[in-house]
Amino acid sequence: MITLLKRTATRAALALAVAGVLGTVALTASDREPEIVPVAAATEADRASLGAETVRALDNLARTGKLSAADRKALAKNRKVAAQVVDPAKTKVHDVSTAAAGKAGKKGCHRADRYISYKTVLGAKAFEWHKVLHYCWSANGKVTIKERRHYIKNNDGFNYDRGLVSNTQSGKNTPHYASTMQGKVENCIVKYGCIRMNNPYIRIVVNGNKGLPYQIWQRP
Repeated sequence: MITLLKRTATRAALALAVAGVLGTVALTASDREPEIVPVAAATEADRASLGAETVRALDNLARTGKLSAADRKALAKNRKVAAQVVDPAKTKVHDVSTAAAGKAGKKGCHRADRYISYKTVLGAKAFEWHKVLHYCWSANGKVTIKERRHYIKNNDGFNYDRGLVSNTQSGKNTPHYASTMQGKVENCIVKYGCIRMNNPYIRIVVNGNKGLPYQIWQRP
């Protein structure tokens, strides 16, 4: 998905601590890796207590990464579990950048905060995965980076930041800069265990000779 943007971002640093019966992970707005406490595996008795229909739907999601209409119907009967399960089909791309666009031939700065939101089977927000890129360009188009990181916001307590699958950048101090991040956020269900890894991906490419707009690719 490609979107050309002509706005910039301002946002205060955020800190989020998430705790749950499955374990604890400290999520902050800094660049350091989160502290993760391992999640205990569910017992067969735990799984059985959820009911055969519910377990079958969760097993299908764990195996295929998808939920069928029958799986959603089964989970809807167990709302306590459905409220914890991230629905792969219910994701949305967002932009919270603001301010005026830059102009070619004039130096400037831009702070982009892009994110992908995930929802549960019941439609409630599960979490948001954000990428921040604050960059500047000189009059001759050279791009410099002031801030570059990811963070999680509005976590419902059943999703765990496991770091990054990929984290690359190229072209610093040149007119063409690219930054890619892909996260690892694991969805874990009480009495079932961790079920699925979500891998949000955001790539931003900046052409310093043109100032703004920049190009962005996002996928959940």
